[in-house]
Parts: sequence; structure tokens; C-alpha cells
Amino acid sequence: MADTTPPGSLFVGDGVYMQGTMNVPGLASVDGKLEGQLTADVIAIQTNGSVDGKTTANHIKVAGSLSDTAVANKTLLVESTGVIAGSVTYTEMEIKKGGSIQGSIYKTGNNVPTRQSAPAPTPAAPPPPAEPEAPEAPIISDETP
Repeated sequence: MADTTPPGSLFVGDGVYMQGTMNVPGLASVDGKLEGQLTADVIAIQTNGSVDGKTTANHIKVAGSLSDTAVANKTLLVESTGVIAGSVTYTEMEIKKGGSIQGSIYKTGNNVPTRQSAPAPTPAAPPPPAEPEAPEAPIISDETP
């Protein structure tokens, strides 16, 4: 049988329990239970998977459960079955209907596209205070009625 696992990947299968600090250069796919610190390029927590600890990746996809601290340097996707509890830091995030996040949420980065536009006009100085109006002088006419 040919090995189809990309180099630098970690797969935690259903029913497998891992604990410790893991640095994964590629994909970390969790369908079992992982406790500890996980750093990878991509973290995919499958429907049956759970991660409890500090997770850091460019891209994080949660269909199972993630608790403690998560840092998604680029994208965070919470699937409809995904549950996150803890502190979340992200640059771009999508939460599908049914997915949930409980805890602290922080947005980082400046991914908002900038538009080239004319500089905003400087606000005009406020008008000087109005002087009290003098009473109108009576109109004097040379005409006699």
C-alpha cells in the first residue's frame, strides 16, 4: 500500500490520546484527543476530535472542540459542529450556523483592503458667535398718506 501522508503531517486518529508539545510543519489533523501545545501550519480538528491547550497555526478549522488558547495567524473556520471555549485570536474568521465560540475573541492584523481616495476635508472652523441683533429702526417715509 502506498503512503499518502504528506511529509511533515500529524494525524491523531479516532480513539487516540496524545499529550505534550507538538511542532508540525504541515497539517495536524485531530480526530482523537490531544492535550498540550500544538503548533502547525494547518490545524484541522475533526468532528470527533478535541484539543485542549494552546494551539497556533496559520489556518485553524474546528469541527470538533477546541479549548484553552487558539491563535489563527490567517484564518479561523468554525464548522457547524465546532465548539471553541477560551481565548481566540484571529485575522479572518468564519463561523458556520451552529458553530460556537465562548470566551475572549481578538482580531489582529489589518486585512481590510485599503481604498485610494481623496484626503478627507479638514473640518471648517466653527462660525463665530452671532452678535445680538439690534432692534429694527422704524421706517420713516417722506410720503404723507
